[in-house]
Amino acid sequence: MNKIQDYLNKKISSKVFNRNKILTIFIPLVSVLLALLIGSVLLLFIEVNPLEAYKYLIFGNFTNIYNIAEIFVKATPIILTGLSFAFAFRTGLFNIGGEGQMFAGAMAAAFVGLKTGHLSPFITISLCLLAAIIAGGIWGMIPGILKGIFGSSEIITTIMFNYVALYFISYLVDKPLRESSGFYPQTDLIGENAFLPYVVSNTRLHIGFIIAVIISITVYIILWKTPFGYRLRAVGYNSDGAEYSGINIRKNIIISLAISGALAGVAGFTEINGIHHRLLDNFSKNVGFDGIAAALLGNANPIGVVISSILLGMLQTGANSMQRGVGVPANIVSIIQALIIIFVLGGNAIRPKIELMLNRKERVLE
Repeated sequence: MNKIQDYLNKKISSKVFNRNKILTIFIPLVSVLLALLIGSVLLLFIEVNPLEAYKYLIFGNFTNIYNIAEIFVKATPIILTGLSFAFAFRTGLFNIGGEGQMFAGAMAAAFVGLKTGHLSPFITISLCLLAAIIAGGIWGMIPGILKGIFGSSEIITTIMFNYVALYFISYLVDKPLRESSGFYPQTDLIGENAFLPYVVSNTRLHIGFIIAVIISITVYIILWKTPFGYRLRAVGYNSDGAEYSGINIRKNIIISLAISGALAGVAGFTEINGIHHRLLDNFSKNVGFDGIAAALLGNANPIGVVISSILLGMLQTGANSMQRGVGVPANIVSIIQALIIIFVLGGNAIRPKIELMLNRKERVLE
């Protein structure tokens, strides 16, 4: 009798697991298709053939090696800011400050790159990365302290810290760190030895993408394969239960937002050392918020974040091809991206009802 019961329990668990897996893939996929469908209505409204526009949007990325590489160039900072949001989300926190934490990492990386660019590439790149991690971690830890100790909303504090970082960069590039020629509000180029090596010649694809993928795998291992990650996720699932079992909630909140900020700080490092090679005023173009979209689309799973970030990178790169090919404003992609987020959130909101409906059907069939 016990063997039969164990068998039934395993069968039920297997069904639930498979169903969750299918819904995890199905909801983002349907969200993308619905967003493209509504986007086609907008294209028809401005008298543009949606099929022709989407041909440039999707296939315009694959016309040459440079365009293909640009997909991964765009995806690199999105992966890291997406991981930043996903890490905090899995621990029950909403870190909306990936943009500011990325700026903090960029400031630190640029400063170190300017001061140590004469050293060997291994040393100066490592120092820039370490500085970005520390700066981003501190920028995330401060809202963590405000949340853990004083109970402040991390949503509000992380958003406000975005503006602090943004205007601090504006001050730095306008006054103390302005380039020696004084023409533009930007710093001098960092030392060449601080430049990230390129992966593919004659493109902008640098090893930052490889670093982002390695970090994604590391984050997955930490969250799902270690006791430390289990404690962090336990706080996210049920903070009262976690506290009852002896987990220090305040400590874990601070640690979680510090790690989340450090991940976004690495995005600043890849942008400065890999792409711009100098600190610029508001260089990101909302990459931090694109990371939130990638995290939601990827179900806050590090592997899903990588895949969804590449998708967003493809949309952003294809937007330029679409604009050149059929004259559609590239901002239409921002609308499609926003629609994807709305549909993903809506799908996740009704997901419990879908699961309940499927459970009822299974009972009827049994």
